[in-house]
Amino acid sequence: MARFVSLAVLAALAGSGSVPMNAAARTGGNPPSGAVGRDVGYQSCSQPLATDVSFGVVGVNAGRPYFPSSCLSLEYAWARSLAYRPQYYMNLANPGHKSPNWGQGGPRACDRKPKYDVGCAYDYGWRAAKVAWRYVAAVGPPGRGRWWVDVETDNTWAYSSKGTAANRMIIRGALNYLRHKRHVTAGVYTQTVWWALIAGGARFSKTPVWGGGAGSKRNARSNCKPVSITGGPALMAQWIRHGIDHDIIC
Repeated sequence: MARFVSLAVLAALAGSGSVPMNAAARTGGNPPSGAVGRDVGYQSCSQPLATDVSFGVVGVNAGRPYFPSSCLSLEYAWARSLAYRPQYYMNLANPGHKSPNWGQGGPRACDRKPKYDVGCAYDYGWRAAKVAWRYVAAVGPPGRGRWWVDVETDNTWAYSSKGTAANRMIIRGALNYLRHKRHVTAGVYTQTVWWALIAGGARFSKTPVWGGGAGSKRNARSNCKPVSITGGPALMAQWIRHGIDHDIIC
């Protein structure tokens, strides 16, 4: 039977500085191949959190970049209580030049006039990752580990040729910001169809993948390939059962 801790109990323990530990001794490292965990996000704010898994993947945003999850602090505390270090995922999107977060500075030259300037796009992704990092730093040390940029069609993306080029630059900007953090591995959470539509099937050959959307643990394992959706290796795979997200390390 699955074991859970309620958010109310977790909030009290987190506030007191005493977070329940997994039955296994905490190692603090990345989980090994075959380890099973859960990913949670703003949709999970009212749900109990499992304690019979060895790691947690915590959603930083409330479904969109530049918007923090209201339960980040509690879910961070939960993930910190498990045997292996937390992982994080941040949402990405391409809203174009009408967004208040477009053209607000970054490492690339940016022309705000075109709808999908690639320099502005890179800066948008870079700053989105910077803001997401700050969200986590506000509740505790982000520390070493894996960060994932969420690339899925539920968010706003562009599908013209210029828009797709901007999509790719947003993704690269976010990945590059995270890669410059010490002891951080940055990868992409996506599915084959999403990646084809959003990134045009681009090859990011050294970029790890967290493959989403399988319906069973067996099918998730089959997504663990040395060359995956982006051309990089699959490090983790997700399956969804009864509306609950499960993850296995490849």
